Amino acid sequence: MPLDHTTVQALAALFAAGGTNRAAHRQLGISVDTAARYRARLGYGPAPQPTPATRDTRTLAEKWATFTRPTAGGHMEWTGRRRPTCGTMEFTHHGRQYAARRVAFEIRTGRAPEGVVTAECDYPECVAPQCVEDEPGRTRLRAALAAVRGTESPLTECTRGHDAATHRRYDRNGTPYCGACRALTDARKVTA
Repeated sequence: MPLDHTTVQALAALFAAGGTNRAAHRQLGISVDTAARYRARLGYGPAPQPTPATRDTRTLAEKWATFTRPTAGGHMEWTGRRRPTCGTMEFTHHGRQYAARRVAFEIRTGRAPEGVVTAECDYPECVAPQCVEDEPGRTRLRAALAAVRGTESPLTECTRGHDAATHRRYDRNGTPYCGACRALTDARKVTA
């Protein structure tokens, strides 16, 4: 049932003043869902959220650092929580979830990583910024290792026809493999 003109005008005034859908429910006696529908129809975005008095004033990097502990050899150990399903090291900052290694990569490079970020050192749990690498960086490092070790492949495509320039990846020891084929194999393992 549509709202009468007077209620719509009162609702518009409330939204213009920064009122929430719950405030509309309390003051005008309409449901929160109705207020949300009229907020969209009237062209008002979400109500501004007040900054909590207890909001953390630390930067993302400062918050990340509170969950790290230096170890031998310049590595860093994560002391924060891990995602129960997969063990990803993570933390919350200003209401958002962050993966520890992605933040470590951003601290070092100043840019968001591409793909999965892993530790490229011999300490598998490491979150030190100088030890983590995103997918393109990891591919470059491992390709250089393959060239040094003589394990690089001259093939331009894999046995299934995937273009090597796009899909070639390298194991930690520099052995090349097809990323697309590995993804297909991993998908089959999950569905089996």
